Amino acid sequence: AAMRLFAERGYHDVTVTQIAEAAEVSRATVFAYFGSKEEVVFGEGAEAAERLREALADAGPGTSVVVTVVRSWVRTLAGWVEPEVVLQRRLAAEVPAVGAARARVVGAIEDVIAEALERELGDDDPLAPRLAAGVLSSALVAVEREAAARMEDGAAPLAEEEVDALFDAALAFVDGGLERLSAPRSPRGGR
Repeated sequence: AAMRLFAERGYHDVTVTQIAEAAEVSRATVFAYFGSKEEVVFGEGAEAAERLREALADAGPGTSVVVTVVRSWVRTLAGWVEPEVVLQRRLAAEVPAVGAARARVVGAIEDVIAEALERELGDDDPLAPRLAAGVLSSALVAVEREAAARMEDGAAPLAEEEVDALFDAALAFVDGGLERLSAPRSPRGGR
């Protein structure tokens, strides 16, 4: 309901009360699910990082963060790149508060991945897990950008296979970097 109103009227011309009325819930119910109007734009985006944290906690020792857990988690985000992502990206670019909320969601996901990679790669090089997590979160943003651009051009949502192909390409890129980070180091610090 909120996204429909934002598309019709513009973000600044929609109140939380109007969102609640359109969704046929109380204003208090809206705030029970979302901390602010900005968070409404991303639906369950803020919960995505927590679901990833839980999936990583459930993964046993020796489970590759990227290959296994993040790949499975990404599959649960298929709805993330549906046509609403075009409006989400536009609002994030036009409304600083929405852009900040989006940055918090992406940052939380990156932090969760970095923490898991620290456990997976060890603490020999504390920068490596942070770099890999940054590359992975950037890859996910690149997939989102590409999906949004294709939807804007074709005005149709991507097929599930197309979304999978984009995610697979991004994850393969990151996976290759992680393999490089995991390779034994030469005595001079090279790989």
